[in-house]
Amino acid sequence: MKIQRRFTAGKSSPYDGITFKSTSCEIKNPDGTVVFKLEDVKVPETWSQVASDVLAQKYFRKAGVPAYLKAIPEKGCLHGFLDANLIRKN
Repeated sequence: MKIQRRFTAGKSSPYDGITFKSTSCEIKNPDGTVVFKLEDVKVPETWSQVASDVLAQKYFRKAGVPAYLKAIPEKGCLHGFLDANLIRKN
């Protein structure tokens, strides 16, 4: 399968056409205490402060993310990879 490039030129980064700005993001509790703060976040210049805060909240804050993952054995997987022989049979 071949996919043709449509929106970017092959010799430049797709980010070259976007102007970025630095901003600070804060997430606060209803009582005003700061839950999360991140300085110097680079976002597209056209983004609002709310959009920047949502980005920081969803992607940079790691609350609730476990320090490590536990592997769970699954049928048809060998060492974490899907068994190709099982796919061919079905």
